[in-house]
Amino acid sequence: MTWRLPRARAPRNAEFVSLLESFLIAAIATVLTIRTQLWLTHYPQLGGRGLHIAHLLYGGIFMAIAIGILLMFLGRGPRRPAALLGGVGFGFFIDELGKFVTADNNYFFKPAAGVIYFIFIVIFLIIRRLARARPLSDEERLANAVYLAIDAAHGRLHERERARAVALLGEVDARDPLLGPVRDLLRQLHALPQPAPRFYERWGERLRAFYLRVAQWAGLRIVIMTVFIVWAILRMGVVVGTVLTAGVADVPRGVRLESYDDLSFVNVAITVCTTVSVALVAVGLTRLRHDRLAAYRDFERALLVSILLTHVFVFVKSQFGAVFGLGLDIALLLGVRAMIHAEEGRPDKVPALIEGPGTGVPA
Repeated sequence: MTWRLPRARAPRNAEFVSLLESFLIAAIATVLTIRTQLWLTHYPQLGGRGLHIAHLLYGGIFMAIAIGILLMFLGRGPRRPAALLGGVGFGFFIDELGKFVTADNNYFFKPAAGVIYFIFIVIFLIIRRLARARPLSDEERLANAVYLAIDAAHGRLHERERARAVALLGEVDARDPLLGPVRDLLRQLHALPQPAPRFYERWGERLRAFYLRVAQWAGLRIVIMTVFIVWAILRMGVVVGTVLTAGVADVPRGVRLESYDDLSFVNVAITVCTTVSVALVAVGLTRLRHDRLAAYRDFERALLVSILLTHVFVFVKSQFGAVFGLGLDIALLLGVRAMIHAEEGRPDKVPALIEGPGTGVPA
């Protein structure tokens, strides 16, 4: 006789992608803050006479606090602070990577910057993969709706959260025996009035409206072309410089990794990835006149190649000096994605924005 135990799996949190992204952002910000503070203060050592408190200990404290918060408290409120504190702790921990991979505990091991950046990229890709893996099941939607209702016990359930819970229930199979009781519970709960839009939501709407107005201006295309042509020229300058450097016998110390005599793989990888990015920008520039949305998507792909691939090798080569170029690429990527979202929402937003009472301008 064969016994089969039912598969029991904890339901996923409907907001897990946002929480994991908060964790990752906090970790990246922590590493950059630590390295910036050390650079500004000329790398001081805390303590004396052989005493040194490693960042690893701070990281363990922050991660322990995050776990304690999740174990002690119910509801949605503690999740975001725990994700941020956990990210800060992980940032303190991963910042010490150079000590873990070298025999002499070398915190300043030069490839460590590239490895840290690569780890963050892998975490980001895992989060993206999990977000697209599969939709929530009926059991998970019911569990998340009940979890949202917990906030009513301490007066934190807003009408927006109740509407979100009802929307989750709307996708549950009508034959599920728990659907009716949970829906009745949500209807009977007292919800606080809808809060005012958060500041970033207000700014997002204003920026979207501003873009849709500016999109009617013929000069916008010239501005976008200028920005990405300059970006491509700067990137090609890096390629040319790398090729020239590869042909010089006496490479400056700041360009070469200590204990590495051959950087040909890093140089070739930077050259190839940069060439791909520039080629995608060139394709986008040719499409910009006829299909703005398609051009924006090409620009987005070019920036993603630069962020996810090129900068991995740039960090290996230049350590944390690559942060400035990365910051520029991220800023451009955020701007391009904002324009993509505005273009995708164009059919239902443009008329309300440009059809004034007989003027053809915003009302």
